[in-house]
Amino acid sequence: MIYMSSNIHLMIYHNHSHTNGSNGISANSSFRSTARGTHRATRFSIVVQTNAAFARSVLDAIRRFVKTGLHGVSIHAVASQSDEETLELIGTLRHQSDVFALVSKNTERVKAALLEFRSQGIPVIALVSDLDASVRTTYIGGDNRAAGQLAGFIFGRSLERELGVQVAVVSCNLAYRCWEDREIGFRSLLEQRFPQISIVEIVTESDAPQASREAALRVLSNGYAVGGIYNLLGENLGLAQAINKVRLPRRPLYITHELDEAAEPLLRTGAIDFLITQNLESIVNAMKRCVIALRTGTDRPGELNLVPIELVSKFNLQSRTVR
Repeated sequence: MIYMSSNIHLMIYHNHSHTNGSNGISANSSFRSTARGTHRATRFSIVVQTNAAFARSVLDAIRRFVKTGLHGVSIHAVASQSDEETLELIGTLRHQSDVFALVSKNTERVKAALLEFRSQGIPVIALVSDLDASVRTTYIGGDNRAAGQLAGFIFGRSLERELGVQVAVVSCNLAYRCWEDREIGFRSLLEQRFPQISIVEIVTESDAPQASREAALRVLSNGYAVGGIYNLLGENLGLAQAINKVRLPRRPLYITHELDEAAEPLLRTGAIDFLITQNLESIVNAMKRCVIALRTGTDRPGELNLVPIELVSKFNLQSRTVR
């Protein structure tokens, strides 16, 4: 048990739930902070289901947020490692939460489970990736459609003078709303502003590195004139490995999402050209304001609480490095 202040202490523990192997989170995948010296703390639960590297970044940002102090709030944050575990956690935490937040897929099963929170009057906060408006109280995160448009604009201006050029888009059938929004924004901008640039599909079964690598190898080995690669998923290790293995005749412009421990070294070495990212500190600060408003009843949070999206390269990484 690590005491952070006179009002909050933080307890780190391991999550021993079963996993599907693709999103394995190692030690310290969950934690609980409890308000001390309060008669009735607001119980705030957070579930994070995403790839391992980004899940650790999200939980680390929440840990830093806890250290700043949040009086009268007990925080329980956990990384889910599978769809089934997410549903199990939603079911369990429904009886232990006054406010609930999650990073999750926008599936029918998740939405049905979240409606139980809404029926009990428990506010639901969607973080990083939005959910249907009917199942959440508010969304805190970046404008992912605008992020996709930004990627499309960079590719378009960089490649517009080349004949027959193609951009490979890495996508997945998993139902994260942020992926859908990025793809919509990207495709719509290219079609409207740069219709001469065509798209090659790289569809992966999951956002695990091995799945991304194998899917990319199947497409990039077919001799496409790929001038750019847009990875809207944010899993970058497997894709970078595929690019190095294929040895394309020219190095494609590589744009992806989310700054985490896996992406940072790839950005530093030039394997990734640009990262489009959501500032996690801004997200957790907005989350703090939202929880305080809900606890005190002073203000009702809006349906959308957008944080700025940021374009990061190795030249401005120092000011945005992962902590």
